[in-house]
Amino acid sequence: MSEAPRRIFLDTNVYLVGTAFPDSPERKILAWAGFFDEEPNGKVEVIVSEELFDQLLRVAKRLQNKDWAGEILGRIWQGMTPVYVLLPAEVKPEDYQTLPREDIGIYLTAQIGQAQCFVSSNKELIRSLVDQTGEFDCLTAEEFIQKYL
Repeated sequence: MSEAPRRIFLDTNVYLVGTAFPDSPERKILAWAGFFDEEPNGKVEVIVSEELFDQLLRVAKRLQNKDWAGEILGRIWQGMTPVYVLLPAEVKPEDYQTLPREDIGIYLTAQIGQAQCFVSSNKELIRSLVDQTGEFDCLTAEEFIQKYL
């Protein structure tokens, strides 16, 4: 196994699946990153932004309820070591033609936060990121576990 990256971006689906399904690879990644801890373990920094939080809140409320959504955000701030990045006020979607429009803010979060690794269950997004940029390691949760944990 390779040494795990110090700064990662976890896509919305990693938080949601990892919280909802105890036996999932996403859950293992969240546990490793300190999501279930009472205070940050300092092993890894997770990159976050308002865009990520907006997606988490919107989807978590739709899947369960607003309390579950708030619990997820609370755990990020409590047990993990978040690195909060500000996205540009204006983004030109035409500059990111190979990315799905709804994922541009997510990509920018990882890019501006200088992610070493981008973890997502969205294989289409991962493929787009690898093809367009090659800036960081883009892996599914299963691939991340095989490579680093």
